[in-house]
Amino acid sequence: MGASEIPIFHQPVVAQMPQLNDVASAPLGIPQGMIKSEPSVSISLVQERITAKYDFQVFYRKAWYVKQKTMAIIYGDWEESYAFLPRWCEYMLRFSPGSFYHIQTNDLYAEQSLVFGKKVFHRIFWTFRQCCEAFKFAKSGIQIDGTHLYGKYKGKLLVATAQDGNNECLPIAFAIVEGETLEAWDYFLVNIRAHVTTMSNICLISDRHRSIISAVENNPTWQPPNAYHVFCIRHIASNFNQKFRNEDLKRMLKNLGYTPAMVDFERNLASFRESSPQIAEWNDAIPKEKWSRAYDIEGRRYGHMTTNLAESVNRVLKGARNMPITTLVKHTYSRLVAYFVERGTNALAQLQSAHRHSKHVVELVKKNQVDATGHHVRAYNVEHTVFEVDAGWERSYSVNLPQRYCQCGKFKAFKYPCSHAVAAALSVRQSAFTYVDDIFLITNLVEAYSFPWEPIGNEEAIPEISGAKIIPDSTMLRAKGLPKSTRIRNEMDEVETSQSRIRCGLCKERGHNRRRCPSRGRND
Repeated sequence: MGASEIPIFHQPVVAQMPQLNDVASAPLGIPQGMIKSEPSVSISLVQERITAKYDFQVFYRKAWYVKQKTMAIIYGDWEESYAFLPRWCEYMLRFSPGSFYHIQTNDLYAEQSLVFGKKVFHRIFWTFRQCCEAFKFAKSGIQIDGTHLYGKYKGKLLVATAQDGNNECLPIAFAIVEGETLEAWDYFLVNIRAHVTTMSNICLISDRHRSIISAVENNPTWQPPNAYHVFCIRHIASNFNQKFRNEDLKRMLKNLGYTPAMVDFERNLASFRESSPQIAEWNDAIPKEKWSRAYDIEGRRYGHMTTNLAESVNRVLKGARNMPITTLVKHTYSRLVAYFVERGTNALAQLQSAHRHSKHVVELVKKNQVDATGHHVRAYNVEHTVFEVDAGWERSYSVNLPQRYCQCGKFKAFKYPCSHAVAAALSVRQSAFTYVDDIFLITNLVEAYSFPWEPIGNEEAIPEISGAKIIPDSTMLRAKGLPKSTRIRNEMDEVETSQSRIRCGLCKERGHNRRRCPSRGRND
């Protein structure tokens, strides 16, 4: 873009102005130090820093260009990063044997003639063996999500995330693709099954993107009993509101999704369906087991109703999404090393202190123990395994300890005893922790994070490799105009109202109070 096309400054400057190269490498970290410490820094902040330093106003486009140039100075040339990618990945395998990557390329043509010695980047999938090993000791649920890349070249970063027994996110696989297409999601899911886990009975949580649904339906390894595909309730509610534009019914639908007790769910669902025949028809098209906690009979979700895990990993990687491709891949390696060291150290310390269960589940069970003090328990068999628990508010629940079942639905959903089950266990002098799922054991946490990592070291030691040079896809080059450095907000991203921040004193869920709690009886 020439200076004659768009002027650089809003106003004339009498003093001598720095050139673009001077700005990119200016002293006091303007903007180089700022960008190095926070690659996702907004362009408006770059503008402010340049204005404060040099006392002139710079256009958004020029500030964006300065940032991209500075990124190249810090992290390497954007185009050369594609060429360097297979070299780094091959070198990484020496230090993390058993890890996997796959780069998919297309042929390069010039004037309809095939160009030899060069390939055009299309997609990459990668995972680390440490993550695959850790997943064997984590919850058997995988959340998937896609997010934009914000650098010089467009694309999508796909992430698969699990959760350990201490409620911590565990990223297990990544991909950079052209977009959230059927082919891209199929590529991602096929590679997860081939190179991350072959485990059966996996719960896959995603939004209702058509490409994801089609990719799952077309792949037997993601069908029962190998896997069970369910949906994020936030996306379900967002889809509903986009169609019917009713905030009250949207909140009601979300509360329905979170409701654990079958009897409460069915009663409130009937009321929801009575809103209109169109709403009832829309609701019938989505099987209950796909979106409701009450119909998660086997507790495969571990209580997770959203894709928040994958989204939180995307937020952690936000800065990396502004970086050249090889730097982004390297960042996932270094970030995971930090995760494993910190979490493994904490787990080992707890094990050495004779703790049996993770800190997170201990806190939850102890809270339920406090709530259980107000419950009244009646045994219903001589073995003292089946009980009726009066929880107040004119609500009673049946509890079966050996089956780890409570009528409230929470015991099955969360895999640790609810307050009613705790009260039943205490009534027969049993520890509530007897009925906590093994996934929450400290030994599983130690196993998950014990697989070692190795420092890769200086990049000068990375050898050359044979093969065609990989170049970026020119069609993915970000177009001229005002660049989008943040995700476009949609209906689901609306700021929470004060009502949605309310926490119920009865069921402890957000979005309603005791009076409107779906867990209460009709006449409460």
